[in-house]
Amino acid sequence: MSQQKIKQIKVNELRLWSENPRDPIDHKSTDFDVIKRAIDDNPDQWNLDKLVKEMGAHYDFSEIPTVVYLEGIPVVFDGNRRVAVLKYLQNKELYSTLTGKLFYNDGPKGLRELHEIPCNVCDKETALTNIERKHVNNGSWGTIQREYFLHQHRGQPKSLFLLIEEQTGLISAFPIMNQGFVKDEILTEKNLKDVGFGLKDTKLISIYKDKQQEKDILQKVGSLVEDKDITTRKNRGLLKKPLLAKYPENKNIIKTLNESQTNEDVTTRFDSVSDASVRRTSITSTSDELFGRKLILESGPVNNLYCGVTDVYERFKDKENVLPIIAMSFRLILDVAGRLYYESRDETISQEDQISNRFIKDAKSALKKDWAQMKKNSTSLTLEWISDKYSLEAILHKFAHGNIDYSKQTIVQTSKIVAEILEYYFKKKSK
Repeated sequence: MSQQKIKQIKVNELRLWSENPRDPIDHKSTDFDVIKRAIDDNPDQWNLDKLVKEMGAHYDFSEIPTVVYLEGIPVVFDGNRRVAVLKYLQNKELYSTLTGKLFYNDGPKGLRELHEIPCNVCDKETALTNIERKHVNNGSWGTIQREYFLHQHRGQPKSLFLLIEEQTGLISAFPIMNQGFVKDEILTEKNLKDVGFGLKDTKLISIYKDKQQEKDILQKVGSLVEDKDITTRKNRGLLKKPLLAKYPENKNIIKTLNESQTNEDVTTRFDSVSDASVRRTSITSTSDELFGRKLILESGPVNNLYCGVTDVYERFKDKENVLPIIAMSFRLILDVAGRLYYESRDETISQEDQISNRFIKDAKSALKKDWAQMKKNSTSLTLEWISDKYSLEAILHKFAHGNIDYSKQTIVQTSKIVAEILEYYFKKKSK
């Protein structure tokens, strides 16, 4: 009979579970590694910013973490997000290293001072049973997370869906594919065979010697789901038919897999979401990552700079040495935008004026008038800027002088405030 007991445990003693199916990583990973990955590499899975906002200053004790002692260390098997938030807010060095933000002391005081929390301590099997009931059976996890859990912790063989993800990264590149109907009705052995792919033992194979063709077809399969050409109501259970309907140029390329032929191992690998984004985003268009959305601005210098920056970001966003260039470009855009704005109002400006700082200050005052709308639609960081809890001028100064860690998350968050300003003053008017 399993035993469970409630025990108060210090937050700094708890260890995050590196095998959490939400985002499994190497078992030797530290809490820093887990949280850094959650913030920088997999924010959509963890969504820590949203959780902090939802929690506010109140930690909900009605659903406490499940903890298992492994080699004397209390490991969080369930409740990793909530514990990660506490660790994130309570460790100043960790907080600064991961975000580069300037308002550590403005974090929720109630969470920063909650140094000990009640946990449900039990054995590993009991913890896994509770997790299975809570997340696997009720569908709170995505399909790939359930498949990982069932294989890793329940001894089930790897499903075709999990093998595709492990060997190609297709599901991570197109997160909308992480659904039960895609696993059960779209990425089936028959459908894959019809478009030239198959399974030999536990290895994916294809008819394609041209690996670019192979990758292109897999990308288009993902696009069919992403663009809603295949849904639970449209083309359900089909793959080849909607694929050729949308991409008729592939009619003479896509062939049915013949296992008697010598087939190639699938070597396509989508290393990140950016691999899929390259295909979906042309040179002159942008994804929603930088600036938070595609901005439709009036023609002119501001729009030209915006398009140039997003173009560079889309091409090279995975190159660390390019991130400082993106970060430093924000002040340039705002400086040009400010000069154009004040010139349009016939206001005198000198070459010595710190136009970007003046423009940011005026923009904040103007946007405060739409506080209700800002509160509804903006990111938490933008709201902190509006409410004077965050200094955009200071962060841009640090960007310009190299006095900050150029993390992708910090850059993307800052870009969303810049987007609010640009759209407010330079949004293209509808005809």
